Amino acid sequence: PYIIAFCATIIRYYDYALFGLSASMISKNFMPGAEDGDQMLVFFAIFSIAMVARPLGSIVFGKIGDKVSRIASVKISMVLAAVSTSLIAIIPSFESVGWFAVILLTLCRMLFLVSLAGEIDAIKIYVAEKIGKRRRHLAIGIVSFSSQIGVLLASVMYHVAISFEEIQWIWKMNFFLGGLLGLFIIMMRGLLQESEVFLKSKSRATEEADIGIISIIGNNKMKFTLAVLINGMLGGGYHFLIIFLGTFAANVADVISPEQATAGNIGIISVYGISCVLSGYASDKIHITKQTAIALTCSISCVVIMEFMLKLGVFADYLHYALAFIAPFYAVPCAIKMQSLFATGVRMRMFSLSHSLGSLIFSSTTPFICMLIWRWSQSFSLV
Repeated sequence: PYIIAFCATIIRYYDYALFGLSASMISKNFMPGAEDGDQMLVFFAIFSIAMVARPLGSIVFGKIGDKVSRIASVKISMVLAAVSTSLIAIIPSFESVGWFAVILLTLCRMLFLVSLAGEIDAIKIYVAEKIGKRRRHLAIGIVSFSSQIGVLLASVMYHVAISFEEIQWIWKMNFFLGGLLGLFIIMMRGLLQESEVFLKSKSRATEEADIGIISIIGNNKMKFTLAVLINGMLGGGYHFLIIFLGTFAANVADVISPEQATAGNIGIISVYGISCVLSGYASDKIHITKQTAIALTCSISCVVIMEFMLKLGVFADYLHYALAFIAPFYAVPCAIKMQSLFATGVRMRMFSLSHSLGSLIFSSTTPFICMLIWRWSQSFSLV
């Protein structure tokens, strides 16, 4: 069951990251505007707007995950994700159907994000509950590592697509591949087995698990607010470092070449993924508060130095790598801590919804806000 969970994570993050990494290609096909900067601005606006669907997925699949089983949530969302990813490959371009193409693209992305809440969040909780407290940080580190394999695969496929950019339809094959891989995981779903922690909780059938989502939030308002803030900020940092920064530097700020950005993405994703496993292992051995504090201090120091280098007109890619390596050392323990805030009977709803709302407020809006800052200031340093 762990292997299936890890494989499902790989495929789903391939689908998730491919959309953001393919921003320049998708924007040329689906976005109005004569200049790349205008097209990218519209793209990241859609990227942000589509995220409003994710909390809906958290509410629906969260209830399924808490009341029926974590596995049921994963199985249903697998199908939605595979369908929505495949549909992106067959949507006609803006030149063919105008704004209808933009609407279709947005709807497909929204459907995918609904399914994402039911699959990725459920898998994280499922793995942590099934493996137990002793090695749960390492387990989540491996889940995060699996997610980066998916992002890495998406980055490699994007690199192939831009290498053959003269073949206008080749980028669509990447989304077809995501749909096919999703079909493979759907066929393997029967191997997943529910955790003992959840089964025991379900047998007790606590009263809190049966009440509505508003009442559950009210009973956990301080914990829920904290989870929204931390999950959102961790996601915003990840989106900026891994998904946005290289694409922005190459296609908008024009401080590095697209080839450098693509190669850099592959390296940064690899560094981040390896660091996730190291962080998980360390978190099971070291006090997580100390680890988080040290990692954040190092990260802020890198940002300050990087900002100084940008003032001198130098994009220090080695500092970009350093930030990608440091980030999991605070992200992995924080993710586990956010899960453990909530009782088992409401954990799926509270963790997934806080993750979705945090993504909506911070994570998904980070690229769009950065594009607005750039348009207003033309300052890479300020971005």
